[in-house]
Amino acid sequence: MNHFTGTQSLCHTFAASIGGYTILPITPQSPFCTVGLSQRIEVNMLGRSAADSTMVTDAYFDFGNFDEQGKALIIGRIPVEERNISTVTDLLTRQGIRHNVVHGYLFSEPNLPIVYVASIESPISFAYRLLPVLKALPIGSTHRSNTPTALNFKSTCKQVSDIMGGFLIPYPTQQSFCSIAIPQHHQLKILGRCASQSPTVTDGIFSFVSMDSQGYALNIGRIPVQLKDTNVVMSKLTQLGIYCNFVVGFPCSMPMLPYVYVQQIEEPVVFAKKIRQVLYGYG
Repeated sequence: MNHFTGTQSLCHTFAASIGGYTILPITPQSPFCTVGLSQRIEVNMLGRSAADSTMVTDAYFDFGNFDEQGKALIIGRIPVEERNISTVTDLLTRQGIRHNVVHGYLFSEPNLPIVYVASIESPISFAYRLLPVLKALPIGSTHRSNTPTALNFKSTCKQVSDIMGGFLIPYPTQQSFCSIAIPQHHQLKILGRCASQSPTVTDGIFSFVSMDSQGYALNIGRIPVQLKDTNVVMSKLTQLGIYCNFVVGFPCSMPMLPYVYVQQIEEPVVFAKKIRQVLYGYG
């Protein structure tokens, strides 16, 4: 059944229900809605602040692939400070929401694990079941405007996106970070439903933040990698001086699609060329 009619407004309604913002609405070409939820989390990586990077601090939720009853596959990833993990997972259990906890980025201070959630139901029903959980999170934005030391920030962001072959992720205007998505094609199901077009599951995502006056920034990213390829990818990244770690993928995913998380203090353009070399085989 084609549920495109009305799903664009449903995407915005879902975002409003949880206090979030729409990143990608459902379209005929993109059958999943992606919603972000800002969190105020002060976190450092490799000695630099990552608090302005939404891919580090914000929660993301996708829904799509509706059935005849209007129930969708709903997928989410929620960064949670380690001290709050027990509270959040207890609330998820009480609400009957399937979840799993995995470790996040290396060199994160404080440690910031990721809580995956998944369900098949009406998106609005899920949103209301999620609300008690969200009360335990530091909801709100700390993202600051661009600093005078990074006047070329926007042009660098576009250049990095072009090098990587991705697209800039639209966010609210208060940006002092750059986030780029690289669509990837992975055939998989979650809870028995196709999740191949869910950006939160299958896209590579990269960000740079805390750029200094010399043009160096904290570069971070997440690369979906088939399990059989993880050792090769991590070996290439290590040879290029990029810190990386293996992170388990979403629960109930068939096949399992793990991620390689990456970090490096580097000029973003140089970092982008390294990532391009790993992903596509050329520098």
